[in-house]
Amino acid sequence: MPRIEIDGSAFNVTDSNPAFWDLIRSGRWETATFRAIAAHLRPDTVFFDFGAWIGPISLFAATRAARVYSFEPDPVAAQAFRDNVACNPGFASKVTAFERAIWPTPGVLKLGARRAQGDSMSSVMHTESDTTWDVPVTTPEDVEALMPAGAPVFLKIDVEGAEYEVVPGLKRILARDDVAALVSFHPRFAAGKHFRWHKTFPMTHRCFRMFRGFKIYRVHKNSFRRAPLVELLTWLSLPVFETRITYLFVKSTKH
Repeated sequence: MPRIEIDGSAFNVTDSNPAFWDLIRSGRWETATFRAIAAHLRPDTVFFDFGAWIGPISLFAATRAARVYSFEPDPVAAQAFRDNVACNPGFASKVTAFERAIWPTPGVLKLGARRAQGDSMSSVMHTESDTTWDVPVTTPEDVEALMPAGAPVFLKIDVEGAEYEVVPGLKRILARDDVAALVSFHPRFAAGKHFRWHKTFPMTHRCFRMFRGFKIYRVHKNSFRRAPLVELLTWLSLPVFETRITYLFVKSTKH
């Protein structure tokens, strides 16, 4: 059973996806993401992973947080994630996995795989793919019901273009006193057949205005650093740009 060690945390995984786990071991996969999460997780934090895939971020968070709720709508990836959680009896009881999509409104959502199920890029933006399926939805209200009063909350949002709809729907959660959100932006997926900037500039503005007053960090490859210009533009309600990377937004009394 392979054992993965990251920044002082360790967890076990199955023998599936060995090439990916080798990337993790060698520090060639999103090292800044792990650093950003580690810097803002406390033992009492409740962690939500929207787009968990096979679980690298959820498993890492489970070694540090009080509770982890993970959402993965791709059935192949969701099963691989559950198998990986089962390899860790020491913290498996802290992790709850949902084979559901996050979306602002209730119902059933059609998703598609860019190449094949399990490829980490399943999205509501790929419904013209040869491989599509329906998945039940979890709404922001459902997520909020899982949050203990007063507990710090960390949201990791990597939903392959759906973030432009999901983030504005989290307005009530983002109004909490102690909340952080790590958001990966995918404008190429979200733009569809539209001229990209015409569509994604206002979509980016709509997302970033949810984080007015937050500390903002740029998270990209090996780089994790404060983004004062983006922070200022967001405070002034002027985030007029497109981004293809990840940002960490933090509102906390402890950091």
